[in-house]
Amino acid sequence: MTARRATRRDHALVIGAGIAGLTAAAVLAEHFVRVTLVDADLIPESPVRRPGVPQGDHIHGLLVGGQRTLEVLLPGIGAELRRAGAVPVDMGADFLLGTRHGWGTRFPSDLTGVTASRALFEWAVRRRVLALPRITLLQKHRVDGLAGGSGVVHAARIRSSEGEVLTHEADFFVDATGRGSRAGHWLAELGCPELPQSTVDAHVTYASRTYLPPREVPDWLACYLMVTGPPQTRGGSIATIEGGRWIVTLNGLGPHSPTADEAAFLPYAKTLPHPVIAEALASAQPLTPVVTTHATAGRRRHMERMPEQPANFVLLGDSACCLNPVYAQGMTAAIHSAALLRDFLPQHLEGRAPAARFHRQLAAVLDTYWLLGTAVDLRHPTTQGDPPSGLQRLLPTGLDRLLAAGTRDHHAQHVFLEALNMLRGPASLLSPQLALRLLRAHTPRTPLTACDPPPAPHR
Repeated sequence: MTARRATRRDHALVIGAGIAGLTAAAVLAEHFVRVTLVDADLIPESPVRRPGVPQGDHIHGLLVGGQRTLEVLLPGIGAELRRAGAVPVDMGADFLLGTRHGWGTRFPSDLTGVTASRALFEWAVRRRVLALPRITLLQKHRVDGLAGGSGVVHAARIRSSEGEVLTHEADFFVDATGRGSRAGHWLAELGCPELPQSTVDAHVTYASRTYLPPREVPDWLACYLMVTGPPQTRGGSIATIEGGRWIVTLNGLGPHSPTADEAAFLPYAKTLPHPVIAEALASAQPLTPVVTTHATAGRRRHMERMPEQPANFVLLGDSACCLNPVYAQGMTAAIHSAALLRDFLPQHLEGRAPAARFHRQLAAVLDTYWLLGTAVDLRHPTTQGDPPSGLQRLLPTGLDRLLAAGTRDHHAQHVFLEALNMLRGPASLLSPQLALRLLRAHTPRTPLTACDPPPAPHR
């Protein structure tokens, strides 16, 4: 990429108008005269599910780390979400966490997040981003390929829903099309080598539906029965969302998976390690059918390992790294990646940092998500994928000790919640200082049983 080309700031093109594409567009609008967002869907004007978000009916979490970074990118977005109906949740006091080690302690904390449907999260971000004067949405259009070479992309070939093919020239390109990204195919057409990939597939199935809670609701706003490894194969979660509704997701591995059979949803909940979810649903009113998904494998596209790649084409969000949705990392990873792009762009526009450098920086960010999102999955003997690394083998043991200590020790539970909310890196969970504190706690493992009542929060 020449210096002249690198300093052009006329037009940036973002493929995909989900959370990753929207936050990328907001960042690009700070540097380019115009930004075009391209999406295959007819984008709704209200917070409703759209076809291009196939997992939109399942629980989505904007982790505390993601919410704080989103607030930097779009100041005031947290307040806008709450005004639209998103529910503030103290992750220490309002979040009920059960693992095979027992119930995590509950206490007031500084870890405040929000729960809402994926449709509301995306709608609120989209409304803010599309209000920016430099951004244009091109909906019901699909990118067929890129024009240029292995050194630089000049244009995108875009097909309308009527079949008309357009060519859009741009100076910078972002692929934010998600799990189904065709980046490898597009790059091969430009003469680039094969795009390396890593996959970890625990063969998890999710089944979700929305409920109207009973009049007498529990003292928690979100509940999570977490699968932390064998012999556990089933888990589930409930989150309070806009309109005072509950969204409920049940999950299981392989032959232990839930189905779309509505009559089987509550009976499946009764097979979880604790009856808390089944008891909550027993007097709740179903509002929607059961929706399932099997597209839950973790997959990384390693642009940082590409010896040749265009200097002005980057991958963001699930296009770069998609994870098992049970850990609710996707939106937060996308937001953190957009923040990294914001820091990178001034160097790029000065001609000193082609996309290859960005992808190396992005890989360092995604390593944390990948480690936390695959270490537990790799414990299951039926999981398919690359052999676990040393850290992937060590981290689950550290998590076990931390979760066990968190059933009695507020500090240990706070540390885990910080890691869960992407405020703390996985390496810190293996630190000698934390190990010494856990050793002093003398916390034996106390498996969660059906007769253990959920703890009340300590005020």
